[in-house]
Amino acid sequence: MSGMPQRIETQPFFGEFIEGRRGEILDAALAVFAEKGYGAGTMRDIAARVGVTEPALYRYFSGKQELFGTLIETAGGRIRSEALELIDTIRPEAMRASLLVALDDRRAALRRYAPLMRTMLVAASHDEESLRVLRTTIVYPVIGRVAQLVRTVDAHFGLERSDDQRARALRAFVSLFVGTVVTSLVLEDSPDAEVVDAMLRVMGWDSP
Repeated sequence: MSGMPQRIETQPFFGEFIEGRRGEILDAALAVFAEKGYGAGTMRDIAARVGVTEPALYRYFSGKQELFGTLIETAGGRIRSEALELIDTIRPEAMRASLLVALDDRRAALRRYAPLMRTMLVAASHDEESLRVLRTTIVYPVIGRVAQLVRTVDAHFGLERSDDQRARALRAFVSLFVGTVVTSLVLEDSPDAEVVDAMLRVMGWDSP
């Protein structure tokens, strides 16, 4: 029937590392929120997806806000850990090759986490608490590690920047990297080599 939300089937995510009913509930919540959005999805919908009564959910979570907060913190922690590990593999002496690998890795991750990221971003755009959790769980730690990377690579290339210049360089680097990952998926292309060369020029990291 037109106008009815389409049922979205998602691959188990939380069930892979959280055993038992709690993992099932989080996976069901992710599917419901991906279908209907955080605002429209209800505990009743989630219970039906799991195959239990609504009161049974409250043995595990006090309500939808706690459930969603747990979803973001748990999944966000995995996304953060993967991103930090990847950043730590980037070497100044092999920036071009490192960035090519990193772009391909994050593109694959975005495909894997697409329902989760879509749900988190939509919720964060309408709810201050969801935005706070998203920022503290993923955004701030990753940005902080990228800032360390920028300082390390600047030192390798003998670049000196003021705090304000480095802040602008950090924003440019993150914008170019994230923008490339997202647009290459949307446009179904992968012009990574050209983009990486442009990133290196913008950052001043293209000298021999």
